[in-house]
Amino acid sequence: MLIRNTLYNLFGLGAPLIVAVVSIPPLISHLGTERFGLLTLIWAVVSYFGLFDLGLGRALTQQLAIELAHDDHSRVKPLVGTATWLMAGLGILAGLVLIAAAPWGIGLVEHQQSRDEVFFAVCAMAVAMPFIVLTSGFRGVLEARQAFGIVNLIRLPMGLFTFLGPLAVVLHFGPRLDWVAWVLVIGRIVACVVHAYYAWCVLPDNAGSLTFSRHLIKPLITSGGWMTVSNVVGPLMGYLDRFAVGALVSAGAVAYYATPQELIMKLSILPAALMSVMFPTFAKSTRDGAIDKAGLFGQSAFVLFLMIAPACAAIGMFSDLILSRWISADFSAHAAGVLILFACGMLINSVSSAPLTWLQATDKARVVAMIHTIELPLFFGSLWIGLRYFGIQGAAVAWVARIALDALFLWTAAVLCDGRLMSVALRSAALAGAATLAIYLLSVSHLSLITRGIVLLALLIWWGVIAMRTLMKNRTLTR
Repeated sequence: MLIRNTLYNLFGLGAPLIVAVVSIPPLISHLGTERFGLLTLIWAVVSYFGLFDLGLGRALTQQLAIELAHDDHSRVKPLVGTATWLMAGLGILAGLVLIAAAPWGIGLVEHQQSRDEVFFAVCAMAVAMPFIVLTSGFRGVLEARQAFGIVNLIRLPMGLFTFLGPLAVVLHFGPRLDWVAWVLVIGRIVACVVHAYYAWCVLPDNAGSLTFSRHLIKPLITSGGWMTVSNVVGPLMGYLDRFAVGALVSAGAVAYYATPQELIMKLSILPAALMSVMFPTFAKSTRDGAIDKAGLFGQSAFVLFLMIAPACAAIGMFSDLILSRWISADFSAHAAGVLILFACGMLINSVSSAPLTWLQATDKARVVAMIHTIELPLFFGSLWIGLRYFGIQGAAVAWVARIALDALFLWTAAVLCDGRLMSVALRSAALAGAATLAIYLLSVSHLSLITRGIVLLALLIWWGVIAMRTLMKNRTLTR
């Protein structure tokens, strides 16, 4: 079941990635690098403010997974009802905050016409905030019920619409950011309504009544409170670099930095596909003693490496060719080195999502929140130094350094919480570290395309053998 649900997630997340690859070049061509840079910042703001659910979406998944492990399901609908009312209020608050903060952010835009477009675009996305926040809660219900087939039947068309909608607007109505934003708002509202309908359908019959219950606020807030810190600080570090590039370099430089970052971040669908399935499983393991937590954790960490390493190697080694063929040779000259660094960081980040998910699912979200809080000022300082002295290349180095430090902290915390994970942590760190170093050295070396192709083919054959042996030996993840 775990493999099947992971494949559902890969399909739902992967198909929009293909559309994104096709859509981004014409978007850059029609919008221009400055407007496209602003569009990526709008996407980043919307994604960040969508985290105003204060961790309640993930907390709802965790609490429902635990409740559904019992025979008595009478608290299920009260949990859903309480979380829904709380998240609706938080979504409205997120929209108001977004509108209030819009003038400050728009002040960084150089041209008055672009400022007007960005302002109206932000206002449009503020309207969508309640629906964005509620969607995460309804998706949490579906994930707790292991209804990943339904989740991805909804996710697929909406993911396609995220890129095809803006492209249609640009091609038929012109390069207006506010029009693009209103089209995206329509998509978010439709997605929320569909998620709500199917979430209601999958609730068990003996689930109680859909009411607001005050005494259920505390467990939801307790579970989600520390996740909130991670949900706020983590994405802040993920998007802070783009705003810093725009403020300290230029809006045009954001495109050279954010485009390869967007490309490599699309690979996060691989760990996300597996970890969204593992989260309710890890949560359930806190009440089900029959589940081998250490064994399942170790296998999931290794499978994460097998899923992400080939893609990172291919993108890093052929970064110049990918960007020149995808966009242009001039764009590649500015961004290829950044893409190599992002590919290395993505490998480390993907493997470390195993301890992050395990800590949050097993009531140790407080540890993750503390780690991210410590990292924030360190990342901000290194980012400022990197941008000031080395431009976007320095910002990419700061991003990778933050990812590596995050991985070190997360693995150490997991081992301290459960000593049985020591061997898993050491193997994962050695494997990810060696692979990252190899990818970087092969990517920056001046090898011919034929030589790079031969090396990559050899790596893929080795990877295929290891993957087959792993699947043959470990059956836990295939059930």
